[in-house]
Amino acid sequence: MPIATGNGINLYYEVHGEGEPLLLIMGLSLNSKSWFRTLPALSEHFKVIIFDNRGTGLSGKPNSPYSIEQMAEDAKCVLDAAGVETAHVYGISMGGMIAQRLSLLYPSRVRSLVLGCTTSGGATHVQPSAEVSMLMLSRGSAVATPEEMAWATAPILYSHSFIEKQRELVAEDIQRRIEIPVLPYAYILQLQACLAHDTSNVMDQIECPVLVIHGDEDKLVPYQNGVILAEKIPNAEFLTITGAGHIYITEANDLVNERVIEFLKNQ
Repeated sequence: MPIATGNGINLYYEVHGEGEPLLLIMGLSLNSKSWFRTLPALSEHFKVIIFDNRGTGLSGKPNSPYSIEQMAEDAKCVLDAAGVETAHVYGISMGGMIAQRLSLLYPSRVRSLVLGCTTSGGATHVQPSAEVSMLMLSRGSAVATPEEMAWATAPILYSHSFIEKQRELVAEDIQRRIEIPVLPYAYILQLQACLAHDTSNVMDQIECPVLVIHGDEDKLVPYQNGVILAEKIPNAEFLTITGAGHIYITEANDLVNERVIEFLKNQ
C-alpha cells in the first residue's frame, strides 16, 4: 500500500497508467475512490496519481485544524513520494482549491491546471443559497447514516433532471463514497478549510496553462464562481457543462474526459 509520509501525516496514494504525470485531487469529504469514472480514461494517456486527502479514506485523520495551504503541502508530499518532479494537476471542488494553492506555492511543480467546479473564494465568491449552506453544515452531524446523508445532499450535488433520469448512477456514486465514510469531525475540519480559502487576489500570478470547468446548474459552488475564476487567471480556457450540477464528472463523464485529455495533450 503506497504511503506518502511528510507534513506530519501519512497519505495513501495510487499510481495508474504511464505517460506524463497527472495528479488528481478530490473534493470535500470524498476520497480517491470517487475518481472511478475519470480514472480509466485518463490513465490510458497519462501516469495518473490519485490520493486520499487528510481526513478521508486510508490517509491520516488528525483532529486539529486543516487548511487549504496545508493540504497543498500534502499534495506536494504525494508528488515527492511518487518521484514526480512536475505534473499536470486536476482538482475538483475543494481539490480545485488545493490545486490553486499548490500552483501558487510550487509553480515549478505544476505543468498545467484543470480546475473543476471550484472557486477562488474571498470577497468575490458567490455563495450558495442559505438552504444549501445549512444542509452542508448538517453533514457534520452523526445523526444520519452516511448513506442517508449522501442521498439527502444529492439534490444539491446533481442536477434535478439527472437524478430523475440517472438515479442508478447517483446510487453507484454514493456506494463508492460510503465504502470508507468520512468521519463527522474530519468533514467539518475540511469544510472549515474550504470556507477560509481565498486566492482571489493572487490568481493572476498563475502562469501555467489553465482549463476551468463548471456545470451551469451547480448549486453548491454556483456557476458564476467558475466564470470569475477564469477571468482572474491570465489566458485561462473555460468550459461550461450545460445542464450539469456540481458532480459533473458523473453527469457528463465522457464529454469532460475527452476535453480534459485534449487540453492536457496540448500542453
